[in-house]
Amino acid sequence: MNGNPLLGRMENALERLEEARVQAKEARESLDRVSVTATAKDHLLSVTADARGRVTGIKLHSTRYRSMAAAELAKALLETVQRAQEDAAEAKERALAPHLPEGLDLKAMTEGRSSLDDLLTAFTRGTLPGQQQG
Repeated sequence: MNGNPLLGRMENALERLEEARVQAKEARESLDRVSVTATAKDHLLSVTADARGRVTGIKLHSTRYRSMAAAELAKALLETVQRAQEDAAEAKERALAPHLPEGLDLKAMTEGRSSLDDLLTAFTRGTLPGQQQG
C-alpha cells in the first residue's frame, strides 16, 4: 500500500466494495435457486413459486376440479398459492441469511420494521459476511 493515508483509505474502500459486490452476486445466485412447491390439502393441485413469491407453475393432479363448484376451486387455488408464497418467503430468508450481517433481521426489513440503514451501516463498517475488517 502507498504511504498516502488518503490513498490507503480509498484502496481499502474499493476492496470492501469488491467484497460486497461478490457477496451480492452470491446472494443473487442463491435467490435464483429458490423454488418451492405447495400442495393443496386434498392433493387436487400444487403451486410452485420463486424467491419473489411469483407463481411459476400450477399443476392439477386429477380431473376432479371439473366437477367442483367455481368458488370451491378458487378457494383451493388461492389457499395453495398463498402457502407457496409464504414458503417462498421463508426459503428466501434462508437463502439470504449467510450473506447478511449477523443479527440483521431480513424479515423485519421486508416488513418495514427495520431500516436499510442497518445494512448500509454493516457495509461501511465492513461487517458483511466475506468482508475484511477495514
